[in-house]
Amino acid sequence: MASKQTPVEPPSGSRPAIVRGLVFLAIALVAIALWVMPGALFAHPGANDAIQLSTLGPLVFLITLVVTLLFPLVMRRLGRGTVGSVGVGVLLLGLVPAFGTAIVMFGNFQNDRFAPLFLSPVLAVPAGIVVLVLSLGMRSSTSRQRWQAAALGFGAAVLVTLWILGRGAADWLLAPYGFDLYLLILLAAVSLPFLGSAR
Repeated sequence: MASKQTPVEPPSGSRPAIVRGLVFLAIALVAIALWVMPGALFAHPGANDAIQLSTLGPLVFLITLVVTLLFPLVMRRLGRGTVGSVGVGVLLLGLVPAFGTAIVMFGNFQNDRFAPLFLSPVLAVPAGIVVLVLSLGMRSSTSRQRWQAAALGFGAAVLVTLWILGRGAADWLLAPYGFDLYLLILLAAVSLPFLGSAR
């Protein structure tokens, strides 16, 4: 009589890695969709096509900043610790060199539509400092975990920099007027607390 075999379950430690891999895949797919979105929706944009996006982009950024300020408290309340929020703080501070690089590379700023390039990092700095202070002050993680979260935030800031330079100045003068970039920042900011705090 054949003995009944118990199904072998994957080690519990491998589950967070699988979940994290799936989250990374989902984020990558959304980022790819954001990259192709302007070309698909605005193949030959005119001077004022979808001009409302020039206002919606900065509005999305303001909402992102407000949400990120709540992350350390929310993550701690959910029992996930505040380590993931460290990455968000690094991302926000990393927007300064990201947008600063664009300012240097683009050169001519006669058009008012370049204003978000200057205002966004100014708003990001205080928010980033507050998030970092709250996240590090709660001491709910090890030094190694904090460094890993910071590395994720740094990587996200590098992605934002490459995105801005890849799009070029035209992304701010014509549709979608940087709206795709602000959605990318929102995507990264929402994802980092969970990626950074995964066990």
